Amino acid sequence: MIEAALRDKPLLRGLLAVGAGYCPKAAGHLPRRPPGAAQALLVYCIKGGGWCELAGQLHPVRAGDLLVLMPDAPLACGAHVSNPWTIHWAQASGSNLGEYLKELGVSTKAPLLRLGEDLQMARLFNELVQALERGSSFPDLLLASHTLAHLLAVMIRHRHERQHDPADGVQKVAESIVYMSEHLDQPLRVTGLAALANLSPAHFAVRFKEQTGCSPRDYLHLLRIHRACQLLRSSTLNVKEIAARLGYQDQFHFSRQFKAFQGVSPTEYREPPAA
Repeated sequence: MIEAALRDKPLLRGLLAVGAGYCPKAAGHLPRRPPGAAQALLVYCIKGGGWCELAGQLHPVRAGDLLVLMPDAPLACGAHVSNPWTIHWAQASGSNLGEYLKELGVSTKAPLLRLGEDLQMARLFNELVQALERGSSFPDLLLASHTLAHLLAVMIRHRHERQHDPADGVQKVAESIVYMSEHLDQPLRVTGLAALANLSPAHFAVRFKEQTGCSPRDYLHLLRIHRACQLLRSSTLNVKEIAARLGYQDQFHFSRQFKAFQGVSPTEYREPPAA
């Protein structure tokens, strides 16, 4: 149906709404998307939080964030265990889609856009769902696609109106994250990270949370759990060895922390139950 719409209806070729939905407190992981998916997926988080693993990087998602998953990109994402996200989502295709995403300023390496809470966007997501629920006739798809175009235009306006942090501050936080990623086995000292960024500890902590939605300590925890997942799936190291590599002196404390985030123990994550 999508191929036919893009082929036979010129008014749908530029932008086609493929799907949409609303998921309150959507616990668990979203299905992994294989490479080659032709549609972009837009996820607007309005409550709670989640995460996305994309191109080997972990991106925390908080309320007010738009997560844009580009066409052709494999990914994995899901909700925080203790505070699962509530999300609106939409799938889109079409020849003009790339230009819309370019105006949003998103990419595989930078999939998040801070939009804040906006009732107009929530209303347009709901209108999009209602339009698609009416059916798949040309008038229904045309209405849905124009609603999606309106929604994207509102997002683009938000992007251009929002106040940007000075580039220097953004770079300093990015450099501190790289440092944390390369020293996961070492204890975190905000004073040390702040000194590397040439900022006061209080100023550094504020900038860090503004840009990531987490405190430096919570972000380090996310990085450690993300790396633990990689090691559990790609190495033969036992749980105690993995815990030590990630700076945990007590493997049982590590296991409790891991289960609080992933919902399963490290052993269960490595050997999921048979279907």
